[in-house]
Amino acid sequence: MANLIDPNSAIPVTDGTMDAYVAKPQTASARSGVLLFVELWGMTPHMKEVAERLAGAGHVAVVCDLFRGTTPPVPQDPLEKWASTFESFNDVSCTNDCRQAANWLKNGGAGSNIEHVFAWGFCMGGRFAHNLGAVSDAVSGVINFYGRVNFPRMENKPFLPIELTGLIDKPYLGAFAETDGLIPPEDVAGLRAGLSGNPNAQVDVYPGTEHAFFNDHREAYNAAAADEAWHKVLSFISRHS
Repeated sequence: MANLIDPNSAIPVTDGTMDAYVAKPQTASARSGVLLFVELWGMTPHMKEVAERLAGAGHVAVVCDLFRGTTPPVPQDPLEKWASTFESFNDVSCTNDCRQAANWLKNGGAGSNIEHVFAWGFCMGGRFAHNLGAVSDAVSGVINFYGRVNFPRMENKPFLPIELTGLIDKPYLGAFAETDGLIPPEDVAGLRAGLSGNPNAQVDVYPGTEHAFFNDHREAYNAAAADEAWHKVLSFISRHS
């Protein structure tokens, strides 16, 4: 059966709304929902395709526009624009938006009776899935695909994701590339160390991969690693629902 798609949803957040793309399975029995936190490129076709794949697997999936309607960069932009977008992005406000999105989904905002909410973030969105694991009681698990957890402190980033790691007592699944100019091996090691007391935490590094290896719209796409990571995600959601 085809999935049910609502491309015009909006999530109430502080001082307005956050646009969302919602994909739901045909069956009314879905009890798990996944918040998808976008890459630096925003609400791309890739993000929507991931939502539709999740719906096809029986889960309600919601792509959250973390940019709140502002225009994100595109991969063809110069590195300087990528960097300026990262530096100017308000992590405190966005973390709060994500927390409100989790409450919205848990309380039936997508029109489904959701018992278990999972936060799955990619690249930029990965750090907000990570943060949400520390600050929200509404989520049942965190999935971080190559989201940075350590970087220089900035005015819009008064706390770093790595500093919240010890507060995450929920199941955690991390997926990182072997070669990543944004995430050195010592950052992954630090994440593992911070989660060492969490019996339901797993952080995987995929050999022969680069940043964004799951995105089949990017040159870094690695089909074998992406397939393995996808099945780990489905198993993770099933195991903790």
